[in-house]
Amino acid sequence: MPEIRNCLRCKKLFMYTVGPKICENCKKLEEEEFERVRQFVKEFPGATIQEVSRETGVSTQLIYRFLKEGRLEVAEDSPIALLCENCGTRIRSGRFCVNCSKKLANELLNAGRSLQNSLSRKPGESKEAEGGLRYLHGIRKEEFKDK
Repeated sequence: MPEIRNCLRCKKLFMYTVGPKICENCKKLEEEEFERVRQFVKEFPGATIQEVSRETGVSTQLIYRFLKEGRLEVAEDSPIALLCENCGTRIRSGRFCVNCSKKLANELLNAGRSLQNSLSRKPGESKEAEGGLRYLHGIRKEEFKDK
């Protein structure tokens, strides 16, 4: 549901729905800044963030955000140190390394399954009814469990 917010960049009021909390004009400006950074990095792949910032006029904070969003990637031999927010391993873009991403994804899937199971369980129904075959209105009979 849309709501009125102040743009974090220019402070003007705008209708916010999803995504970055900036107005449409500032989104366009950020896209132009991203394009300048992308072009510069394409021409000078070994540049530091400070060099990129100085030559493009884009803040280092925004360049780091582009890296964390996965829109830019640091070169293998780059002096820029981007670290996984979970384990501290050096990464090339994003917020998490491959291993932590997989672990977090599995944890989210398991949490979703657990929530779904608890929501689908009828009041008073035991956890034994979660897995395996069931009758429409209850737990399968004991005599069928070992077959």
